Amino acid sequence: MDGMKKCNNGHFYREDLDSCPFCVTSEDVENISSDSENVSISNEISSLEDKNSFFQKVKYFFNDLKFKISNISFTDVSLFSFLKNKVFYFHFILSSLVTLLLFYLLLIFLGFYTLNCQEYELRNFQSFTLGELESEIELNNLKYLILDSVYTDSVPKGTVYTQEPQPGTFVKEGREIYITINCNSSQKFSVPDVYNKSKREATNHLKSHFKLEYAKSDNYNSNSSVVTKLKVNNTEIFPNQQLIEGTTVTLYFGSGRSSSLIRVPLLIGSSTQFALEVIEQSNLKLGMIIAEGEILDTLNAIVVSQRPLSESKLQHGDMIDIVIRQYADTINKIDSLVK
Repeated sequence: MDGMKKCNNGHFYREDLDSCPFCVTSEDVENISSDSENVSISNEISSLEDKNSFFQKVKYFFNDLKFKISNISFTDVSLFSFLKNKVFYFHFILSSLVTLLLFYLLLIFLGFYTLNCQEYELRNFQSFTLGELESEIELNNLKYLILDSVYTDSVPKGTVYTQEPQPGTFVKEGREIYITINCNSSQKFSVPDVYNKSKREATNHLKSHFKLEYAKSDNYNSNSSVVTKLKVNNTEIFPNQQLIEGTTVTLYFGSGRSSSLIRVPLLIGSSTQFALEVIEQSNLKLGMIIAEGEILDTLNAIVVSQRPLSESKLQHGDMIDIVIRQYADTINKIDSLVK
């Protein structure tokens, strides 16, 4: 056959081979493997000599490390045998350095993300107009939100009344400031219905929001005269009409009360609830309730004094003031308030 040779043992093989592959002995195999190992070792030595670049040195380092790890002996089975291994200390030091580096980078990132050490003191925005407030807010890279509006004379109308956080607080860029604004217009209130009421009763209804003046005629009588007209700057006003707080209201009085008188009942010693029922049944009204000491239950508190005194004469709709105490240790049955 062309291209084939025959050995002494009758095997055919290719002409390019030096010997018959079927007749190779174990000694020949060992010689071949040793030759290949020698060639491999010589190749590695030559390649190591050529490792001059940085990446080649790094590769050599990890190959050497891998070789050392693969040749670690585990004959010592003691619990702390790893402490005798130099590779353990190498790994420990390397991992510690990496951990410290990561922690340091984390601190840098957190400082950048939270704007650490970039705080400044918040100034007082009270009495700032909205235009001045917006300019100051933009200058300091802040935000603001108007939460509420009030009516007050503490600051000019249309300006900042309060803020949160408070002035002097240290804040960072982007912080939202909550603002309360004083309204541009004064607050308005409805005029209560005080027609046909006495001076005292009408005053109690009006004085909380308005300034009062009284126009009394020559025949004015504190017991019988009632409110017949209300005016503001010579203009008559009527109940439920809206007026700005602090407006001066003039009260005009005239005759209109009944001539019949009501005898004031004795309320001292009774409970507040019972006193209210007696006052209503007498066609009178309850005025002020004055508390002495701590009151836990108003309706069951004891009346210890009253004004006007019992047996006094009042007209229909007049008011009676009472003084109450939670527990009546001693009750003075004699009226003590001046009529």
